[in-house]
Amino acid sequence: MMFLLAAGPSQILRAQDAAQQQLTKEEIFQKSKAAYAALTSYSDDGTSVGTLNGLTAATTFSIRLSRPGLYRIAWQDSTSSPAMPKAKPEVVWSAGEGDFLDTGQRAKQQYSSQDDALAAASGSSKAGAIPAAFFNAKWGNPFSFLSKGLLRQADERVGDVDCYILTGESSGRTTTVWIGKQDFLIHQLRETISAAAMKIFEGPGGLISPPDAPKTSVTEFTSVETHSNIVVNQKFVAADFVPAKSQ
Repeated sequence: MMFLLAAGPSQILRAQDAAQQQLTKEEIFQKSKAAYAALTSYSDDGTSVGTLNGLTAATTFSIRLSRPGLYRIAWQDSTSSPAMPKAKPEVVWSAGEGDFLDTGQRAKQQYSSQDDALAAASGSSKAGAIPAAFFNAKWGNPFSFLSKGLLRQADERVGDVDCYILTGESSGRTTTVWIGKQDFLIHQLRETISAAAMKIFEGPGGLISPPDAPKTSVTEFTSVETHSNIVVNQKFVAADFVPAKSQ
């Protein structure tokens, strides 16, 4: 007579852990990419911290996305400085009747496409990677950068989330993502641009300097964005994507 022994919870968890450890970097990459493609909606809150030439700037943001093309990304520079007034909230959105950007400096601008609006906002929002992954955009898509020189690093945790770590490098730009082992979503992302690659930003005439500015030496740039309060496949309506002051 044969007796079948049922596996206990601890045995099941150990088996799952063993299976996760056996995933290759390519499998983790594909599972994460597929996880975003399978979502019907996504929302989170987060922070982004950028460092350049010894100066640090912090941004808080919230992201709300839904298929086929609804989105709202709101952000605000939270860097405190006695010499600088508090930044105004900014937002880019589409509630199904066009793609708009409001930087708080002038009247809202309308763009001809989702790609154009999100690309215009990505530099200041510091939160362009997740919308790009969700909508599989050509600009700012972390999977595009990860596909080049893909490496797997030692696993780490982001808060209480166990994560795989993948890194991709191309032309002086290194993208590192912390991918949750359970949901395969990105919980943290770090972008590093080498000093050599940052040469295009140097003045005079550089992208961050006016034409008559004295020449400056730009060092390596690093930004780290952390995503929390992630909720997926929540049901939204179009009105959920209209900024409060536009309602």
